[in-house]
Amino acid sequence: MELEKDTLQKLQKHWPTRWKEIIAHCEGLEEKLPTRFNAIEEITRRVQDREHVLKFEDDTLKAIIPKDKLKDGFTYTAMEGTASLCRHVDEARWDEKEGMFWYTRNKFGHTFEDTMHHFADVKEGGLAGFTPIKEK
Repeated sequence: MELEKDTLQKLQKHWPTRWKEIIAHCEGLEEKLPTRFNAIEEITRRVQDREHVLKFEDDTLKAIIPKDKLKDGFTYTAMEGTASLCRHVDEARWDEKEGMFWYTRNKFGHTFEDTMHHFADVKEGGLAGFTPIKEK
């Protein structure tokens, strides 16, 4: 199998310890499914998908306002598509002293004020983080 030089370099860059295994796996699939599978096309697709994900992640991280740029008492809107990460909150107010966002929460028929971490402070899967991208 002859991969393009650029594809091989990207494969090695993105999976430095597994690139040989990926090639072997795809070659094995090509042998098992010769009429339906093309190893070069599959590897090229995987590399392109990885490039797409990395660009999306980079663009996303660039859009989030860092904590040191937030203004005390200002309300911010969340990044679209982050509802599952930030308790379905569209906007929240930054509290510099607490280092947290305040938002109105509705739970079990009750409405109350609650706090949430900045996205950068989330270290555990169980915590929610607000992803501020714009002052309201």
